[in-house]
Amino acid sequence: MMCAIVGAVLLINRQLGGLFQDMFLFLFPIPMVFFSAKYGAKAAWVEFIAMCLLGFILGGPTTLFYVASESLIGLIYGGGIHDGKNTHRLVLITMIAGAIVNVLSTVVFASFFGYDLAAETEELESIMSNVFSQAGTEIPATLNLGQYIATIFVVTAILTGVLQGFVTHVLSRLLLKRLRFPIAPPLPISQYYPPKWSGYLAFAGFCGYYYSIFRPLENELLHSALQGLGMCGFLYLLVYGYIAIIVFMRIRYPKQRALGMILGLLVMFAMPVFLVIFGFLYITTDVHKRLMEASSNAKESQ
Repeated sequence: MMCAIVGAVLLINRQLGGLFQDMFLFLFPIPMVFFSAKYGAKAAWVEFIAMCLLGFILGGPTTLFYVASESLIGLIYGGGIHDGKNTHRLVLITMIAGAIVNVLSTVVFASFFGYDLAAETEELESIMSNVFSQAGTEIPATLNLGQYIATIFVVTAILTGVLQGFVTHVLSRLLLKRLRFPIAPPLPISQYYPPKWSGYLAFAGFCGYYYSIFRPLENELLHSALQGLGMCGFLYLLVYGYIAIIVFMRIRYPKQRALGMILGLLVMFAMPVFLVIFGFLYITTDVHKRLMEASSNAKESQ
């Protein structure tokens, strides 16, 4: 049945000129998630090979890459559910795998998949130069615009892959629950607490990003890597700063659950650096512990 579903999707994808593999890539792992969640990872390898053959017959090399990579993600995720592995680890593995697949398809093998990164970089560089000139401002002399745009492409590919992996996780849980698979209940957002070293690493990248803008490094590869790490660190701390505001507001105003989300969005757009610093403190200090203790005390008093 799972192979039949994949075959039907590939036929529709072929008729639509590859629309599914371009816009709905996060749906490709789900059939394999179901199969491996029910029968285990070892039994799912035969199904995996069959899906890869379908991808090659009905779509060619490009579709084969997407079907094979996404089905492998589904096999790992579903096999982990079958074996009762930690949900946090499965989510992390799924997001990392999604990021790797997206970087390979849009950056490493860009020409094979029909992307011309050099042409797109030149076009964006021209557009940004025109925007700066029309605004009456000059591009800083220390900023290599072409290199900066190329770094943004890579970071965007990583973040898109992470988002695809997370969406795959959410959809898989929803559908598995509907099919009455024995899965652990979802943890509240306050329980998603990363290791402290990740906060220090993200903040170091954030500081290195600003340093690389004002004092570019002579080594272009190292300069691009530092900027990419800084962008990822900025977004990482921004997300956890947003989570910290939500957790704090839910403890302070338990009946106004949407208040924290609205306030977090306002701070994110008005004072993003403040949210980054708050996220850094949330990860590296005892802010999270104190919030959890306050939440426990509030529940006991009720």
